[in-house]
Amino acid sequence: MHRPLLPRSFRSASAALFAVLALAACDDSVLGPVDDREDAIPAIELQRLIVADASAPTARVLALHDSEVLQTIALSAPASLVYRSHTGRFGVVQQRTADRVQFVDSGIEAHGDHFHRDSPSLLSFELSDGLPTHHSVNGDWISVFFDGNGRAVWMRESDKLAGSPRVAFELDSGGAHHSGSATMMVGNTPYFVYAPRNPAGGLPNSVNVRNLQGELVAEVASCPVMHGNAAIASGVVFGCQDGVALFRAGAAGVTAEKIIPTGDMAGLGLRNAYATSGASFILGQFSALPGLPTQRVLALIDPATGSIQRLPALPADVRDHTRAVEPVKGQVVLLGTDGALYIYSGSTRQLERRVAGVVPAIPASGAAVHQVDVVEGLAAVASPSTGEVVVVSLDTGAIVRRINVGGAPSRLAILGVTEAGLYELEG
Repeated sequence: MHRPLLPRSFRSASAALFAVLALAACDDSVLGPVDDREDAIPAIELQRLIVADASAPTARVLALHDSEVLQTIALSAPASLVYRSHTGRFGVVQQRTADRVQFVDSGIEAHGDHFHRDSPSLLSFELSDGLPTHHSVNGDWISVFFDGNGRAVWMRESDKLAGSPRVAFELDSGGAHHSGSATMMVGNTPYFVYAPRNPAGGLPNSVNVRNLQGELVAEVASCPVMHGNAAIASGVVFGCQDGVALFRAGAAGVTAEKIIPTGDMAGLGLRNAYATSGASFILGQFSALPGLPTQRVLALIDPATGSIQRLPALPADVRDHTRAVEPVKGQVVLLGTDGALYIYSGSTRQLERRVAGVVPAIPASGAAVHQVDVVEGLAAVASPSTGEVVVVSLDTGAIVRRINVGGAPSRLAILGVTEAGLYELEG
């Protein structure tokens, strides 16, 4: 990942100063550099936002620092998911109902110790296959699982950077079903994790790992009602109704184990998992086993140790609507159904701040997705009911800007650099 010019102590001070400048810029004017060096600009000027509408087949790429629309992309269907590659250079736009996955070049290009800032563009390379649904980004590897035929594909961001995008590996999981796929790294060697089709129908009941030769090297044979998965450098988790299927690097390759939660997590299984490439933990959404009182618990999973530690509960009348993990400072960001943003420290698991009134209260059902994406110091929150994207400082809790994009903005991702600080721009 490309690093800023200045050390973190100076970058923190610069970020604080930039937040003040941002709050003063209520007219959405261009926000300038934070020092006198002509070639040093704040990270936000090398960040772009890709925003997709909840009901219209449209996505827009905006400059985050001044809200200018740089490109409008006509999709085949409303985007079902938007996310970024590990470096932030590329955005991925999945369109489940159109059987299509497209890729957007942000135009923020790293060249040695400096950046170029060019126009965003849509890659001619795309995937056309049945019902793209779950995804995983872990370092160089991007994986997409297609529910429509059970095909799992893996691509490398480095191929896209070299101008030769391709499918680098794929697996047939046995037929159409709802499943997932992810990449397990052992040193520089990738392993491919997926859940094969359950012969009895329904959700999968096991998880497999295969090497580059397609050979089965590890498995969790019992993972009933598998749903949800996530990957970071140190490991991969898949959700089981009664626990967690965990895969991590061992002395001889990949190790696999089933973790059954205990203590105050007893009787819970992992139902969904969330991570950002480069993070040190995975956010898990757990629920109670059938027959037990209904529970919904959020917890941090450390794949290196297998520990599961719950976050403090949200207020009794609030549920988490969307979730994001910020990998540099290790924060968890939740958008609650009360319209507030909840920012937790991943190291202490304590609530750092609650930002009220980010979006209107979100109905329990029937609401369009209000996706949240985060980079160091900033969160972008989609507000489809007001036609806005709301930019929030994770450091201060201040609402930096409300960007009126019109329509019903729903799925989004921040592209470009992902660490705060000052950077050199050429060209």
